[in-house]
Amino acid sequence: MRRESLLAGLSVAALLLGGCVPEATPVQEPTVTPGDETSAAPPLTPEPMGGTRTPLTAAACLVPPGNPAAPDLDEPGGVLESVLGYLNRGGSLASLAAHLKSAGFTSGRGDPILTLDLNGDSRLDLVIAVLEPVGPRAARRGPAAALRPALQSATRGSLIVLLCQLEQYVAGAIISAEPTDGLPVLHAGRELTDDSSGDLLLGWETCGAHTCFQRFEVLSLLHAQLRRLPLDPSDDLPYPEVNHAAGGTVEITATGIGSVGAGPFRRLTRSWDWDPAGQVFRLVSEQVEPPRYRIHVALDADAAALAGDLRQALNLYHRVALDGSLLDWVDPATEQANLIGYAMFRVVLTYLQMNDEGDAQKAYGILQNQYPSGAVGHAYARMAQVLWEAYGATGEVAQGCQAARAFAEAHADEVVTPLYFGYANRTLAPADLCPSEPA
Repeated sequence: MRRESLLAGLSVAALLLGGCVPEATPVQEPTVTPGDETSAAPPLTPEPMGGTRTPLTAAACLVPPGNPAAPDLDEPGGVLESVLGYLNRGGSLASLAAHLKSAGFTSGRGDPILTLDLNGDSRLDLVIAVLEPVGPRAARRGPAAALRPALQSATRGSLIVLLCQLEQYVAGAIISAEPTDGLPVLHAGRELTDDSSGDLLLGWETCGAHTCFQRFEVLSLLHAQLRRLPLDPSDDLPYPEVNHAAGGTVEITATGIGSVGAGPFRRLTRSWDWDPAGQVFRLVSEQVEPPRYRIHVALDADAAALAGDLRQALNLYHRVALDGSLLDWVDPATEQANLIGYAMFRVVLTYLQMNDEGDAQKAYGILQNQYPSGAVGHAYARMAQVLWEAYGATGEVAQGCQAARAFAEAHADEVVTPLYFGYANRTLAPADLCPSEPA
């Protein structure tokens, strides 16, 4: 079957029939929980100062510059003490970030260090995302170190908060996950809670065999307490990207699943707004992107038909057949033939549901002419024939659909299986192909 002749026939049909083509695993409760004060020293309250605070244009910490050796992250004192000592001897943030990465103390996702004025005192504080070993690691010293690599113990993700006090950093708080829980990813330091101090947007990342997810939250100082403010739900968004994080609004988009078995992915964007009265971030919108793939237009058409919007369904089914800009998945020619055949079957059904037998007959004729025996997608013409004959005998769409569903059950490999486009998309059953009445 030549696609050009099919499209030509369907284009004429669209004009005749009046159709138009419209354009992770949760992190264990941390040492800092919502509503609880931290064990931070010193307190996170800002120091008294004159005039208006401008924390988002805060000055860098005035630690005298130095040239210390890179911190020994394996020393008994732990990562916090090593990093704190290095910075207070004048070590640079860039060198520290590079050292954390080279020593394997970061997840490799983004920059492990972010500066922001967390406590609103006009000095830039630090948050550092690290992977800390749970147990001791074997030493790697001596000339044979390269031949005896260190035994890697289990690790856990931790977030270290260091506060700037004039000419030194002090420990503010540590938020740690348990082994195998999410790894911290720093996304943005912005004013998100309308309190004239910086807030941290971070994610705790977990990865499966093919795909990574993140559970997002905002770390914020509220009423002299460091709070973790969750963005729920967010841990079901595969490979998320932060589109916007400022002024009390956070917008995150799921970008795809890292497995070909998932099929064509349709991006999903969620948005949260800060609720000052409830002191929480509330989900305010969830939107799927306009369809780019032919299968997504077909599924949207099915949904519109099931909801009773038959005119919108008709427009979308025609778009499946006529819109050459739509993307296909693995085998474009075969997929187009099957999806267009299915869409035209649904056009016949939709006109019958609209009590428009004349246009239904025209669409039925086009489908039979364009899908002769032996053509890819011919089974949809046969299913339409079964529908048409049962409808003609009884005058009832429900009886026609009952016969069509029986045909789909008996020929599932020909009419149901070609409509499967991976587990990221709706899986259709024979009953879905010919619902007799809208919901």
